[in-house]
Amino acid sequence: MENRTELTLKIDHLNVSIKTENGLIKPVNDISLEIPRGKVVGIVGESGCGKSMTARAVMGLLPPATKIEGGSILLDGNELTGHSEEQLCGVRGSEVSMIFQEPMTSLNPVMKVGRQVDEVIRVHQKVPLAEARKMTIEMFRAVGISEPEERYECYPHQLSGGLRQRVMIAMAMIMKPSLLIADEPTTALDVTVEAQILRLMKELNKSGTSILLISHNLGVIAQVCDYVYVMYAGQFVEEADVFALFDQPLHPYTKGLLGAVTSLRREEAVLETIHGVVPDFSELPDGCGFAARCEKCMERCSALMPRMAETEPGHRVRCHLYSA
Repeated sequence: MENRTELTLKIDHLNVSIKTENGLIKPVNDISLEIPRGKVVGIVGESGCGKSMTARAVMGLLPPATKIEGGSILLDGNELTGHSEEQLCGVRGSEVSMIFQEPMTSLNPVMKVGRQVDEVIRVHQKVPLAEARKMTIEMFRAVGISEPEERYECYPHQLSGGLRQRVMIAMAMIMKPSLLIADEPTTALDVTVEAQILRLMKELNKSGTSILLISHNLGVIAQVCDYVYVMYAGQFVEEADVFALFDQPLHPYTKGLLGAVTSLRREEAVLETIHGVVPDFSELPDGCGFAARCEKCMERCSALMPRMAETEPGHRVRCHLYSA
């Protein structure tokens, strides 16, 4: 990525490990990422590549038996790794917020949605309940929830998927954090609601919020992001400006992902497919994790891990086809 003087988020050589019966596995393996202030950066890849684990590492919400083994996470210049749970609670919601994949499982089913947003306010600000309610209703209105006073009193099951997602966005944005992490924010939503949510995210970005968008949907990435990281088997295999990535993809995995997307410009009736599946992290080869699925695999690909090579300013790829 281009050199930027102001970074909302800087991840440097981050490693996350999980202790399993078969030993340690690394769902996040030596990744580095930058989000300039006011920009939208995407992480794209298939399910099981380590995208959500990266986001959870930033939030300090790693599952049991999972830990950060090395690296740095700087949010607005402040190091997050090594923070206690109490310190992280002060950061979550106020400085960084996250929209999770499925709002129905992220919202408390026995608590009215308005009170759930109130709770975020009252954790970080000592305000009366009436003032918190007023702030929540104003935020509901800002994210396009109609009849916000009535929706405030609803339980999650009384709202549509699109409205629940808007509630989650309101909850994430109520304290005006500098960074919003959106993990598959349009999953399970129909295309009309998806377009509305993406439009809302663009508006939030224009107001000054930096966004880390995690998705397997390249169409969503293309609409919203300024810069994109392609993730496979716990590593970034390509990174570039969104236009460069779509116009001139380099890594065979990136080309495979783009080839599997429908396009009005595509003359062929049959979409391309990437053979095989994402490998188990406990069975990764010593070399490139994509080697077993790659049509251009060479002998050294399975034995030697390729290093990131910069083919042009801001465009980097991890592949022996481009390494010296």
